[in-house]
Amino acid sequence: MLELNSKLCGQCGGCVAVCSYGALELFVSGLLIRPELCTLCQNCSIFCPVGALKIIDSAELKPQQ
Repeated sequence: MLELNSKLCGQCGGCVAVCSYGALELFVSGLLIRPELCTLCQNCSIFCPVGALKIIDSAELKPQQ
């Protein structure tokens, strides 16, 4: 699963540009990840200059309260 750290994200749009699958969209309100389109290729996380995107294992997910 792709995870975004919105505190690190500078909304530069580079990740959107390198995503070949249309899994990312940038809006004024922030970055939208479309998990159904994401192939976990890691292009976006490799490109991100601040490390705001990363691939995590579903076991690492924090339970929602």
